Amino acid sequence: MSTAPLLKERSKQIHRKGSAPFEIDCNKESLAGAVSQRACVFCGSRVVLYPIADAIHLVHGPIGCAVYTWDIRGALSSGPELHRLSFSTDLQELDVVFGGEKKLAKVLDELIELHKPKAAFVYSTCIVGIIGDDLEAVCKKASEEKGIPVLPVPIGRL
Repeated sequence: MSTAPLLKERSKQIHRKGSAPFEIDCNKESLAGAVSQRACVFCGSRVVLYPIADAIHLVHGPIGCAVYTWDIRGALSSGPELHRLSFSTDLQELDVVFGGEKKLAKVLDELIELHKPKAAFVYSTCIVGIIGDDLEAVCKKASEEKGIPVLPVPIGRL
């Protein structure tokens, strides 16, 4: 099987239709920013935490990341439906140039005041890793001010 040079390191994780015997090497970490059948690291974290129904799930990044992962897996709830809403800081070009921490703090403040959640998850995206926003500091300050857990979900540590 010929594999594009970019995919040589992942050649044992690719199989094309056919009758030849094959082995799939599945137990590999996802690459940040790589979209595949397994999706990106951020997407995986959102899928895992999504069933926490009485929390805000805020995507700190471009709107496309929030749209890509919104409601990708259903989660049943015996009551709260807050997790069914999709929130994003919708980072734009100026946010990328000047940073998105102030925007994130403002969005967190507004969402927590409006919805009164038990907790908030703030998901980092690849662009946040590139521009260097201090997700942990913003979340810590919001948690102290609002009296609820505001948990950063950085893609670099998953």
